[in-house]
Amino acid sequence: MLDLTYHMPTNIIYGTGCIQKNASLFPAFGKKCLIVTGKNSAKASGALDDVLQALALGQIESIIFDEVEQNPLLSTCKRAGDLARENKVDFIIGIGGGSPLDATKAISIFAKYNLRAEEAYNQDYSKDHVPFFLVGTTAGTGSEVTPYAVITVDRDGRKRSLKGLFAEACFCDYRYTLSLNYAFSVSTALDALSHCIEGYFCNRADTMSDLFAVQGIQLILDVFTNLSPDQTFTEKQRQKLYAASIYGGLVITKTGTSFCHSMGYFLTEDHHVPHGIACAVYLPDYLRRGFDFETKKADLLTYEIDYTLSEICNIIENMTDYTPVALSEAEREELCERWTADNKFGSAPGDFTPADAMELVDRIFPKT
Repeated sequence: MLDLTYHMPTNIIYGTGCIQKNASLFPAFGKKCLIVTGKNSAKASGALDDVLQALALGQIESIIFDEVEQNPLLSTCKRAGDLARENKVDFIIGIGGGSPLDATKAISIFAKYNLRAEEAYNQDYSKDHVPFFLVGTTAGTGSEVTPYAVITVDRDGRKRSLKGLFAEACFCDYRYTLSLNYAFSVSTALDALSHCIEGYFCNRADTMSDLFAVQGIQLILDVFTNLSPDQTFTEKQRQKLYAASIYGGLVITKTGTSFCHSMGYFLTEDHHVPHGIACAVYLPDYLRRGFDFETKKADLLTYEIDYTLSEICNIIENMTDYTPVALSEAEREELCERWTADNKFGSAPGDFTPADAMELVDRIFPKT
C-alpha cells in the first residue's frame, strides 16, 4: 500500500545546457541579481560563465560575491546578505558545492532583513526571504533540492542548520562536475551515499523517499565497484554520481539525516576531516544497525541493488581514506555532552542513544 508525504516546491531543471535553455526564467524575478560562489569551482566548472550569459540575455545586472569558504561562516553569510540588501538585489543565484549553496540560503534571509547574525535562527524565514536559484557543481550534498543550510557559527565553531529554505529552481548539469579531482569526488559521493542510506533506514522514511534512496545507493555502489585503476571517473560515472547526489537530496528533504552526520560534524569542526569522509566513518555501523532493526527493509534493499551487507560495508570502508584520530578522555566527555540532546539520534533504527554513540566512539577512535 502506498505510504508517502512529499513536499518539493523547488523546480528541478535537470540536463545538459539546462541554464541556457531556461534563461527566460530569470527576468520574472527582477533586474538585479547577487551571484554567490566560492573561490574556484564556479569559474573552473564553467557554471559562472553560463549564468552570466543567461543573465545578459535578460539584461539583468549582477554583483558577484565570491568569498564563501568551506564550511561557510555565519558572518560571511551576513556580510553577503548586507551587500545584497544595500544594493537592492531582486534575487540571488548560488553556484558551487554544498558550501556556496547552503550559504546562499542563509544569505537570502540577511538580504531581506538587517539582522544580527544569530538572529537568523530565532524565527521561521521559510516564506520570508529574497528568492534564490541554485546551480550545483559537485556531486554529493544534494543541497540544490534540500531546504537545509548548514552554517558554522563564528562564536563557537559549531554547525547549526537553518530550515525551510527552498530554491525557486535549481539547475542540475553534471558537466559542471567534470573538473573535480578524484579525492574530492569520492568524499562528496560518500556524502550522497550517507544521505541515501541514512534516509532509507530513518524512521521518517516513506515509499517515495525509499525509491530515491535505493536508486542513489545503486548508482554510487556501481561507480565505486567499477573505478579505473588510475583513479579517474568516466563521463558516464560522473552522470551517475550527480544523479545519485540529487536522489540523496530528495531523500533527506523528507527524512533528514541521522547520527552519521551529527557524529561526523565533530570530525569536520575539530579535526578538519572532509564532510563526506567524516560521515562515512560511521556509515557501516549505521548500515549494520539498519539490517539488525529493519530486517524487511534490509532484505528488500539487498534484493533491489544486488549487494550484500558485507559487500556494501567493504566498499564504504575501502573508499573511506581515513585514519581515526586519538581522542583524550576530556574530548570524549565533551562529545558525550554535545550529543546528549541530539535530535538526529532518535531517527536512527533502534533506540540509538548518546551512550550508544560513545560506545561507537570507543570502538572507532583510539585513546590518548
